Amino acid sequence: VMPAEEMMKVIPEMGTDAEATRVSGFKVIQEIAKAVPNYISGSADLHGSTRNYINDGGNFGAGFDKSYAGKNLYFGIREHAMGAILNGIAYHGIFKASGSTFLVFVDYFRPTIRVASLAELNRVSYILTHDSIGVGEDGPTHQPVETVSGLRVIPNLDVFRPSDAEETVAAYVSSVTRKEGPTALILSRQNLAQNNDVPAHERREGALKGAYIAKKETADLDLIIIATGSEVQHALAAAKDMPGARVVSMPCMELYERQSDDYKESVLPSTCTKRIAMEAGVSAPWYKYASKVVGVDRFGFSAPGDIVMKELGMSAENLASEIATMN
Repeated sequence: VMPAEEMMKVIPEMGTDAEATRVSGFKVIQEIAKAVPNYISGSADLHGSTRNYINDGGNFGAGFDKSYAGKNLYFGIREHAMGAILNGIAYHGIFKASGSTFLVFVDYFRPTIRVASLAELNRVSYILTHDSIGVGEDGPTHQPVETVSGLRVIPNLDVFRPSDAEETVAAYVSSVTRKEGPTALILSRQNLAQNNDVPAHERREGALKGAYIAKKETADLDLIIIATGSEVQHALAAAKDMPGARVVSMPCMELYERQSDDYKESVLPSTCTKRIAMEAGVSAPWYKYASKVVGVDRFGFSAPGDIVMKELGMSAENLASEIATMN
């Protein structure tokens, strides 16, 4: 497999229009399949929603339209079996393999992810879509709130929640070039704005380090807003009229923690202690980086995703009002 920096150069820029990261992921996985010929992917009966089908890759198996040359695996509604099969493929050592389902179903195969992390199975990645209360009408049974953070506590698992299409490129590239263990890709159902003020290559390179400056302050630094995934767009909007505010996108805490002390200090300088974090999920993990967190420490409810998000505080307006209460 070519180095991550080279792989990112052969993947075209993704575009400027708002787009769900699961849709961005569909575009990226086509490029990954070209760059990594031994890459295969499958789904627990959700290809149409998780969008990880490799075009022209063929279907794996016997009968119907399948052959053993196929790159798309149909695991059925068997998440635990999917995770175990992916581990077996990784132990065998020829293929790099990913499997997909809705994020809320990840607990069905959590033990297999733990094994992959413990065994340092770097050939495995997980494509987990419909990542938050933004799922909407399916209601709280299908709206993850504790799930992303539940994955972050597994040692040696990289958990990537990209905020736009270019960060999604970096997430996929990292998942197939990482040598130490597996990666979970956390992708949105709903459209997200692209951070077009930052060049595509800078977003990719920054995301590949786990966190980077998505908007630099234009005056003396007096506030840092940290966000991830679908909440980065709100952080950027809230900071628009705050010249002393810096926005840091942190798609992968684990990758950020592996960077040099100098890099980490350049992104989150210790001299600025006025920090607020935002994520559409439980708030606990973010207190490592911020003194105040705008999160979702409750289950959601059934309504259109944008309404659920707004009602539970995931908006630029609510973020700005929370910042106004800080000293």
